[in-house]
Order: sequence, then structure tokens, then C-alpha cells
Amino acid sequence: VCLFRFMSGELQLQNVATQAPAAAAPAPVAAPTIATQPPTSIVSLKQMLTAQDLEDDTEYNDILEDTRDECSSFGTLKNIVIPRTGPGATKIFLEYLSNEDAERAISGLGGRTFDGRKVEAVYFDPVKFANQDYSD
Repeated sequence: VCLFRFMSGELQLQNVATQAPAAAAPAPVAAPTIATQPPTSIVSLKQMLTAQDLEDDTEYNDILEDTRDECSSFGTLKNIVIPRTGPGATKIFLEYLSNEDAERAISGLGGRTFDGRKVEAVYFDPVKFANQDYSD
């Protein structure tokens, strides 16, 4: 099952099937981009995964593949990092070719609901990303 199909509302998990998705969910997307981090080519996705999602190698690889498929639609995706442990565990980091690609991803992904959780999409510090420091 495609990870992002649940997020886009094409498929509903049984425990959230009775919740109506907010039609205006993309509207508040601008708020996360006004964070202290200026626009960069790195995007951090929060609230999408749980520690259990990352335990199984097959499921982890499926998540990587689904993420690459969905997120490459916003621009040229150079790298995806999903830390399994440490401060960045359960976050998804997307490295795009340009700040504009990252901006499209934040606009397209931020505010969506995934498995009952509202996804937060924000710019991430490229120096921290290069140093594999995935802490907030």
C-alpha cells in the first residue's frame, strides 16, 4: 500500500475513516515556512512516521520508495534521509536541487493529514543536514 495514498486521502485507515478531511488543509501551509529557518533546499517532514514504521527493513524500504515517488513530483529530489534512531528518528528529510523545489514540496505536503496526524513540512538547515545532525 502506498504510504502517500493514505496521506492524500485516496485511502483511509479504518480508525480515521470517519474523520472528514479538512477541505482547506493546504491553506495554513504558509505558517510553517515562516519559521526561523530561511528557505533552503532541504525539507523536514514531521508527524508522518512512528518508530514502529521504521522497525521492519522491508517496510522501511517501501517507505523510502513511496517517498521518492511522491516527493519527486515537486522537483528534482537529490536525496532522502529517514533516520531510524537518534534525534531525527521518525522524520523524513528531503534534499532537493533548488530552494524552489523545496518550496513546492512544503506547499504540497504541509498540512496534509496522515493516519490522523497533521504533517508539518518545514525548511531544514543544510549545514546540519550535511553533518547528519537531524535535531530541531
